[in-house]
Formats: sequence, C-alpha cells, structure tokens
Amino acid sequence: MQLIPKQFTGNPVELREFVQNVEAACEVDVPVNYSLLFKFVCAKIGGEATTKLLARTHVNNWEQAKTVLEENYSVRRTLDYYAHKAFNSKQRPNETVSQWGAQMDTMCGDLQRAARKHMEDLAWSSEKREGGGDIIDLLIRACFIQGLYDERIKTMVKTKGSINSPMEHLVEVALEEDSGIRSERFKRNPPEQGQIWNQKNKDVHWVKNERKEVRLATQGCRRCHKKGHIVRNCGKLPLSVGEARVTDT
Repeated sequence: MQLIPKQFTGNPVELREFVQNVEAACEVDVPVNYSLLFKFVCAKIGGEATTKLLARTHVNNWEQAKTVLEENYSVRRTLDYYAHKAFNSKQRPNETVSQWGAQMDTMCGDLQRAARKHMEDLAWSSEKREGGGDIIDLLIRACFIQGLYDERIKTMVKTKGSINSPMEHLVEVALEEDSGIRSERFKRNPPEQGQIWNQKNKDVHWVKNERKEVRLATQGCRRCHKKGHIVRNCGKLPLSVGEARVTDT
C-alpha cells in the first residue's frame, strides 16, 4: 500500500510512475502472494483504465494488465526521437549540475525502453540486448559531459573521468568543480566594508551591518530635523536664500 500510493485513472503522464511502483511492490513481495497483490493493483486502477481492463478476458496477472495499460496509455516515441533528444540537450544556465544529471538519467531510461522494444521487434538475443544497453549507457554519459554549460567544468570532468565512469562519479566531479568555481568568485569579490556574511535556511545572501542602521536611526537630518535619514536622502526640498534668512531671524 505504501509503494503504490496513487491510483491510475488513465493519465498517460502517470503511467510510468504507476508501473514502477507496482513492479517495486512485486519485488518485495513473495510469489505466493502475487494473486492477492494483483487484486490490490486492480483496485488502484480506476476511471477509463478500468474499462480497458474489463474489456480483456485474459487479464489474470500483472504482466498482462501492464501490457493492456501500455497499449492504451503509453506515450509512444520512437528510438530516433529519444536519441535525437539526448544528443541535442544542453544544460541551461540556471540549471544546477544535479538537475542536469537527473535529466540525463531520465533520458537514459526513455532511450533504454525504446531501444529494448526495438530489439525485441528485431528478435535480438539476450546477449545482444545487454550489449546494446551498455552502449546506450555510454552514449548518455557522453551526452552528459558534452551538454555541461560551463566549459571549465566540462574539461575537468573529461580529465578526471570518462564515459566509462559511472554517472554518479561524473556528477560528483562536476559538482566539486562547480563548488570550486563559486569559491573563487567569492574570493575575487569579498564582502564590502560594513557588510557581513550570513547564511540562513541554506540561502546565501548579504546583509548590512547593524551599526549603520543604528546610526541612521539616532542621528537627525540637518534639513528637516527628523531622525532616520541624512540630508542626502531627505525628501524635503532645500530652502531658498530668502527663506533661510527669515528662518534664521
């Protein structure tokens, strides 16, 4: 029940998550309970998807139900589509290294599934399928490196790693180099005098020194004689020469 929290009602966008949750539940369950688990899975399918299942009389287990759901609700994309998407994707300037790595992992899964379906249609042997999957992993890691936005990070990842390295290692190297670049920028642009470095809720930002605020609050403006600001920031217009003489008198 915890592994399959959401109900599938026929939304194609949610099909992949539902299938992954059900398969995770099958992995932790024992075969003797599969029939009971399948009844629970059917109870988590509603809306139009239930009608699709009831229309098939041969749906007696999860694999058969998954086939029906994928036939009706799977987003059908060709191998060429996912390959083109992976090769042409680039890290955006406002996208972190971690987000870029997660995006490439998702693309790798899409490409693997499309390639597996293509190899099944061609009746490839299990050895060929395994080799094809390894090649796709290499291609995705190469796309991750080439798609990095910062050229310095890209160079360091190529130096310290390779496409043969696991994706986790490549992301770790990129994060380490990104942290070094941010540290260098901070050293080149240190805090100005009268400012302190403050880090709160993991958001790094600058705050003004309280002494300046206290001084502005206690000193009075020589133009309007009010406290809280100085003459330079006073909104009152300066007096003319004649007005000043009358005021002095």
